[in-house]
Amino acid sequence: MSSIRRIVPVALATAMLALAGCATGPYNSGGNGPGYGTTYGGGGRTASRSCPSNQCGVVESVSQVYVSDSNRSHVLGTIIGAVAGAALGNQVGKGDGRKAATVAGAVAGGAVGNEVAKRNSGDVPAYRVVVRLDDGRRATVTQREDPRVRNGDYVQISNGRVYMR
Repeated sequence: MSSIRRIVPVALATAMLALAGCATGPYNSGGNGPGYGTTYGGGGRTASRSCPSNQCGVVESVSQVYVSDSNRSHVLGTIIGAVAGAALGNQVGKGDGRKAATVAGAVAGGAVGNEVAKRNSGDVPAYRVVVRLDDGRRATVTQREDPRVRNGDYVQISNGRVYMR
């Protein structure tokens, strides 16, 4: 039992190091707030309506899409895999060989648990809104929340989301 008390902290530390390499940023669009993203393209004409942020325009299309909800269960899967791998690795060898097998089991288990969690995480519904901005550019915003807009509505893009204007 005393060897398990020494192994569990080592396995957890190894799992934490493995998780640090898997960390991703929030699902924002380049630092402009929550949302899955805003992309811009085109360009040309000058603004025809007053908009304080120069991020206003007319909705060209709204469609429901599915985006990967990739960060939801990966951490838990990695931790469970690391603990299980450490427990299995602890059953192999004696002395220093057992310690090495435990650490290797934790690392391998964490990697397997992370992959299993990735494959089992589902896609979630989101909305993709294409907006022709007043300055002629086209912006595409993908957000989880229903923007409650339709083609022809005049909207503003703020913090990576579309709002009625």
